[in-house]
Amino acid sequence: MADEQVAVVEGPKGKAEIIEVWEGGRLIEYQVRFDGKVEKCSNIGEAYIDAGEKVGTKT
Repeated sequence: MADEQVAVVEGPKGKAEIIEVWEGGRLIEYQVRFDGKVEKCSNIGEAYIDAGEKVGTKT
């Protein structure tokens, strides 16, 4: 299974994508992609909070 975008968080600083990263048919991590950088997160809640902080909005 390929990596899958699960959400886009928008705010005054731009957009951040939340991505599920799959390997061998298993979900291994979430990533927040913003401004050309990738931040790894262990769960979806952490990813939403991180994305919100990056774009300047509360999630």
